[in-house]
Amino acid sequence: MNDKPVILAVDDQFQNIELLEAFLVPQGYEIVRAASGKEALEKLSGNRIDLVLLDIIMPNMSGLEVLERLRADEKTRLIPVVMVTALKETEDKVKALEAGCDDFISKPFDKVELLARVKSLLKISSYLRQLDEKEKFKAVVDKISDGIAICSPDYLIKDSNAAILNYLNITDPANVNLVETLFANYAVSIKKEALMDLAITHKTFDIVRQKSETAEALYLEANLDVIKNSAGELLSVVFILRDVTAARMEEFLKQDTLTLISHKLRTPLGVISGKISLLQDGSFGPLNEEQKGAVDTVSKQSFLLISIVEKLLGFTIVRK
Repeated sequence: MNDKPVILAVDDQFQNIELLEAFLVPQGYEIVRAASGKEALEKLSGNRIDLVLLDIIMPNMSGLEVLERLRADEKTRLIPVVMVTALKETEDKVKALEAGCDDFISKPFDKVELLARVKSLLKISSYLRQLDEKEKFKAVVDKISDGIAICSPDYLIKDSNAAILNYLNITDPANVNLVETLFANYAVSIKKEALMDLAITHKTFDIVRQKSETAEALYLEANLDVIKNSAGELLSVVFILRDVTAARMEEFLKQDTLTLISHKLRTPLGVISGKISLLQDGSFGPLNEEQKGAVDTVSKQSFLLISIVEKLLGFTIVRK
């Protein structure tokens, strides 16, 4: 019996699958290859698959089409899917999220990020498979750093792990309405009505607790999934929260640093440029030829320095 987690890697570029294998196989994962969307669906129907790494851009059948078919199939709808893409457009990510993807990995692959996300999603996959086995569920999810809560259709917490109770400062989850708790104590990036609309089976949003005298700032990335049975009847609402505070703080620090650098560099350069213009206009008195030459040289070098600074700041902002 094979106890290794099985990952389906779908990419029409052979070298990308080879790279994924080089990262994942030494960690104890079994890789099943698929070079097209059609082959991926065949492998999904004939193998036990725990996670799918799915290239979004492929000929004939795109990754989004594969994802939509996977989510429409009762046998495969709960398999975690990570979209592998070089695209950074928000529109493309929104389409993938609407189709039901669980996460994104960008090309070129970052080994540490890839392994972390695969490990986390495989744990969540295991939890979903064991949803009806409460004891096993608790043993698995209490070890996961992501916060997980299973709610009834009216959003009362039925089961939860320690992480989500800690994130949301809930001491006793009995009779706690998770939606009411969120909107009463945190800033939520989605409207309450939209969050409670169970016709949309997957939602991603942010939960923020600002820094105060008694608590540090907390930024959570939240995923909501509606769980139905084979007859389409609503069973549960699953909340998964990931702590992204460190990443958000790093983004804020980068932006603050860029703003400071921009101000500290542009302000003195602007003063220098302005004074040079006044010298050239004769505002400080006439200049002889030697002085004019010296001022013109300083002016050219000043404009060159301004150009370099602007390009540097522009490059840094784009790279951010």
